Amino acid sequence: MKNRFLIPALAMFFAIGMSFATEKAESDPNTDYVKINGTFMSLNQEYDCGQDELPCQIRLRNGQVHDLYDAPSSGSQKEGDGIIIEQ
Repeated sequence: MKNRFLIPALAMFFAIGMSFATEKAESDPNTDYVKINGTFMSLNQEYDCGQDELPCQIRLRNGQVHDLYDAPSSGSQKEGDGIIIEQ
């Protein structure tokens, strides 16, 4: 009797948990992002940062330097050779 309740309850628990672990649909793999004043802005282009583990940065047309992100989230910062990409 306990198994008839436990298995569906565990299935529902894992389904709810996995819904929070999926990536948001709004991130585009062909677009990089910068974070300006706490808001992510799409650059509508993918940049090549090289193959190292240093933070990848870009200098915008206004002269400001920002970190590059693969997705609009703080945990997706791009890594590369450490050079600053000129836009």
